[in-house]
Amino acid sequence: MDNTNSNSLNSVASMSRTGYSFNTVTLLSGSVKELREFLESKIKPNQEAYLNTPVVIDISMVNYLNDLDYSMLVKTCREYGLFLIGLSGAVNEQRANTLISMGIPVVNSSKFARMREENFKPKVITKTLEVQVPVHIKEPYEVRVPYEVKVTEPIIVINRNIRAGEQINAVDNSVVIFGNVGRTARIIASHNVFIYGDMQGEVYAGSPKNKDCSGMKDAFIYINGTFRPTLVAIAGQYQTADDMEQSENVSKLCNKKVDLKITLNERSLCYCEQ
Repeated sequence: MDNTNSNSLNSVASMSRTGYSFNTVTLLSGSVKELREFLESKIKPNQEAYLNTPVVIDISMVNYLNDLDYSMLVKTCREYGLFLIGLSGAVNEQRANTLISMGIPVVNSSKFARMREENFKPKVITKTLEVQVPVHIKEPYEVRVPYEVKVTEPIIVINRNIRAGEQINAVDNSVVIFGNVGRTARIIASHNVFIYGDMQGEVYAGSPKNKDCSGMKDAFIYINGTFRPTLVAIAGQYQTADDMEQSENVSKLCNKKVDLKITLNERSLCYCEQ
């Protein structure tokens, strides 16, 4: 074999970071059914525009990664003419390693890559506190005892309208929005949600942080504005717009300007005008 030609071919290949961007589908549960419903309603009517294009699925909101059936997600995308090239939204090392251990390619955007880097850093600030400890010695002295303090972020305040399709995450926090929430927008908070404006999207309060957590059952949602959400949820208990329309007590609040507080009583959502 000619070594000159071999070396010439080897010198051509290279690897570098690229600036490619792909269409991204965001899933909440990560199920094949959820993906199929989205593709049926959003992609199928415009299938020619998306035919044979690559796509990435964002699983940042999916709680149980081990339940993902990646091969079926790939197959379902192909049924609609799309090529699924990987999953995005691995915001920390644990979630990224879970996907990798399952043989699933991780295609994080620069945004998720930055979040992953930040989450990889220690979140606990260690300080030293001086305390006096009584001991049986001739002279008392001060002993320095290390302790850890977890620093809680303040309430998140957003002073603008939330656009349709936009998502706000308030992990370990409450969120206050001074503005309207557009249709298909999603507000997710571990604690409470306050909205001073018209509400048309989805709002989740007391959202569970992981599969071992049922969520904050004492959380509440407060809305001061026109009430026409597509979904409201507290600690995993939810009602869709259809559910609200079928409820005599709730339907009279829909599409009206309200001063409303929503709480959770056992497994039922309670709507109380202020």
